Amino acid sequence: MFIPPLQQIYGERSIVKHVGSASSPNQTELLHQKALAECERLKLEIRPTLFPLTEEKEKAKLVSWRVTGFHQIFGLVYDRIGFPQNHLRDLAVARIVYPRSKLATARYLEQYLGISLSEDKIYRFLDTLNKGELTQIAFNFVRKKNGNSMALVFYDVTTLYFETNDEDSLRKRGYSKDHKNDLPQIVIGLFVDKDGYPFDFDFYDGKTFEGHTFSVAVDNLVKKYQLKNLVVVADAGMLSEQNINFLETLKLNYIVGARLKGMSEKFKIQIFSRDFTKNHVQELSVSGDAANQKTKRLIIDYSDKRAKKDRFNREKLVKVLEAKISSKKPLTKRSKYLLVRGRDQILGIDQVKVDLDQRHDGLKGYWTNLKTEIKSPQIIDQYHNLWKVEKAFRMSRSDLLERHIFNRREKRITGHILICFSSLLVMKETERLLKEINISLASSIELLGKIGQGEMRLGKITMPIESDLTPETDKILNHILGH
Repeated sequence: MFIPPLQQIYGERSIVKHVGSASSPNQTELLHQKALAECERLKLEIRPTLFPLTEEKEKAKLVSWRVTGFHQIFGLVYDRIGFPQNHLRDLAVARIVYPRSKLATARYLEQYLGISLSEDKIYRFLDTLNKGELTQIAFNFVRKKNGNSMALVFYDVTTLYFETNDEDSLRKRGYSKDHKNDLPQIVIGLFVDKDGYPFDFDFYDGKTFEGHTFSVAVDNLVKKYQLKNLVVVADAGMLSEQNINFLETLKLNYIVGARLKGMSEKFKIQIFSRDFTKNHVQELSVSGDAANQKTKRLIIDYSDKRAKKDRFNREKLVKVLEAKISSKKPLTKRSKYLLVRGRDQILGIDQVKVDLDQRHDGLKGYWTNLKTEIKSPQIIDQYHNLWKVEKAFRMSRSDLLERHIFNRREKRITGHILICFSSLLVMKETERLLKEINISLASSIELLGKIGQGEMRLGKITMPIESDLTPETDKILNHILGH
């Protein structure tokens, strides 16, 4: 057994790492080169070794190296979900570990994974991806994870912009959540389950108001998967009388955010007559009209922390506005707190509006048609799980870099989103498995990138080499492979 490199510790040599065994001079030299490379990587001082020194010695060369750790883990999770065994597997894994352009992805696959897939082939492959097939696979996996039930779903939207000035029937300028109002975009509506697993999505032209996507998306979801007894959770952006009536027509239950500031004086009188300092959660019952007889519940939740935040944000904004008014600088953006005469004449701060807003400090409202057996705190807890959709979007934006895209054709736009969608589901399931062994997803990507195989050559002798497993990588592999 060959045992380099060696390190001097308190006058004795101790084994730092085994790099392998050899049975011939050429194989010994290959191991020597590997040991030297490992010393450099570990930043160890090169100590005397078991190798005899010679004046002239041919050096071994690294012929090839492939990173295998990513496909071992992310590829395995991909397979378990049930996604097809085609180029999507490689593209989804690459999207997780190296989210770049299609050209950069092609180079990465070739260089590090030994996968020959040109940029042109990637684009042609995007044209073949079937949204219905892939979302059905995702839905089946998520439903099975939830005990073959899908009783609670969360819906939210985001926007994706394009690096171009050209608009078409899909790519249009509209309200951008990325503050890119000058660029054309599309609107994406995403469904996730109670744990934040994505299982379906739709997209709309860029000028579509997010609330107008809601009824279309829910209707498509119910029809596609034949869902019944469903509870749909969405934020206040989806709230409208039309959307509520639509859900009632489908006999679906819902939890949606309520816009307390936009309510009628009748409701406000009832709300502000309550003492929220003694009871932070209170409820109003609202009977349905002739067309919709089902009683709705308006739940209002008060939080001291939220009240402090509301007060701080309002006072900060007022101070900024007062400073700008005093400086006579033009105000590029208008605020509801400004007292304006006509179109342009700013008189000062509208204290009446400031005082009206102050009454809402700390209050948050929720509409639901769930029966009273389900208590208000449970309703609030379920609504707060909506952050998992927002987390899914954050993962998709930051980790998968899907925010800005360059494709023009609708099929390729769909294909790009499907790669991100598939990667997101793989990431969520991998994240769950890693959580069981207290390893983060980001840490796992760094660790798995060190697992690989390759070849070294000395003269006419070629020798296979592979990376040594650390306790952490060994822990990941054993847990997920054996799960």
